[in-house]
Amino acid sequence: MPINEINFQELRNSQHIHCGEHEGEVLRLYCQQCEIPICRECAILNHSGHIHLCLSLKDARKQCTQKILASLKWLKTAASFYAKQTRELESLEFECNQNSMETKHAIKKWTSECISKIKVQRNALLDNVDGMSSESKKLYASKKAVMHIQNEMLTSTCGSVSNILTYGNDTEVMFLQEGIKQRIGKLASVDAPSMPGKIEMVFKHKEPVDEFLARACTLTSPVSKVTIIYKAKLLKTYNTHLLSDEFAPCLQGIAGTENGEFVVTDRTNSKVKMFRDDGTLKWEHCYVSGAHPPYDITVTDDEKCVVTKENTSELDIFNLDGKCLRTIDTSCVNCKPRELAGVAALKDGKFIVGSSLHMLAILKTDGERVDNIDIWRLATGGDDEGRYLAVHSGGRIVASNQSMDFIQFIDTAKVTQSIHGKEGEKFGEFNSPLGVCTDEFANTFIADHGNNRIQLLNAQGEFQVLLTGQDGLSVPEAINISSDGNLVIAESDGKVKMYEYV
Repeated sequence: MPINEINFQELRNSQHIHCGEHEGEVLRLYCQQCEIPICRECAILNHSGHIHLCLSLKDARKQCTQKILASLKWLKTAASFYAKQTRELESLEFECNQNSMETKHAIKKWTSECISKIKVQRNALLDNVDGMSSESKKLYASKKAVMHIQNEMLTSTCGSVSNILTYGNDTEVMFLQEGIKQRIGKLASVDAPSMPGKIEMVFKHKEPVDEFLARACTLTSPVSKVTIIYKAKLLKTYNTHLLSDEFAPCLQGIAGTENGEFVVTDRTNSKVKMFRDDGTLKWEHCYVSGAHPPYDITVTDDEKCVVTKENTSELDIFNLDGKCLRTIDTSCVNCKPRELAGVAALKDGKFIVGSSLHMLAILKTDGERVDNIDIWRLATGGDDEGRYLAVHSGGRIVASNQSMDFIQFIDTAKVTQSIHGKEGEKFGEFNSPLGVCTDEFANTFIADHGNNRIQLLNAQGEFQVLLTGQDGLSVPEAINISSDGNLVIAESDGKVKMYEYV
């Protein structure tokens, strides 16, 4: 019984003053061997062998009290220590709360200052662009006025001379010929006004606005266009080859989590592999070799991995610890796919998956069908519509078409907004486009597999080659934007490379 639960009054009332075995005998002794109070009869009859270990109750109490007091002293010391530690912990807790509040305040203040500076720079840039545009318009208007006057003079002279030549008699023509020649000669000697030159202003991504404006101020001709360009810098390279792999990896899909982990599909080894942000393996899932190897993968906002597989209408749902939660047969929800392909996450635990029958299906991770999008009527040609998919923040869907060498944008109303690309090597041309992804700036990134490069399509519909083999790229297959905004590329040879684009 805990000591704080002892009722001392009840203890006193329950004490046995007399021996329970020998009537009338008072308990006066204590057997140290048996550790119980005894009477004289007990000492003679029952504890004769312990007689030298028997003490009077009074002496036994003294010994016991000394031992308890020694233990009690230790307890008091320990209690004092814990009280001191508790006070220190309370002090640390208070400091932690204060530091947390101060840190939050500092972050809010700093972000407010950053936002204010960004707004100032934004307004300065917009004002400067408006100013350059205004100057360009004034110059164009001035040139246009001069052109108009010149055109009126030439048109009037041509009309007058034509009338004289048509309706004048011989005498009039001969008398006026000298004046006509002089007039035509004078007009012909006037130089045509020069056309203003066109300059395309390049605004580098994350370039300080003051540097951009300084460059803009050195221009002598009006700016007709402002373009943002990006450059990529290699940050990390990961090797996804494991000791348990039977073959060299061939990556086909990649996705990332909020804490910087990434997961890939390895076709040749029929595996799904998740790696931590330092490149160490977190878990792997092995499929039956040669059956239906994993193809593409995405991570939904309810922290589920969705994996499509080759030559089947089934897909698998994993949690982030590698446990397969369920297998969904999409043919059972009227998607009618023959072979699933790309998959991309939407919001609220939903995802969109493409198939070889020109059908995009929107599902939930619990298997519920939400909607179908028939892209056969949206774009013709090819057997692999939706080979890879991505979703813009506004809800627009991007689908790559490997066989027809283009990418297709589909809006939320299931209408194709635009198709970009054709077979070739120039900007905006593709050779087997595969992985696609998007970022917060409405840029679209395309793994131009056959041309061994990454192309960027900005919100204005302009293409730029971001990465090539000269940047260390080696046959890109799938691409993804990480949680911290970097471009992550899965290559066919089993490498995963992370680039910062600035």
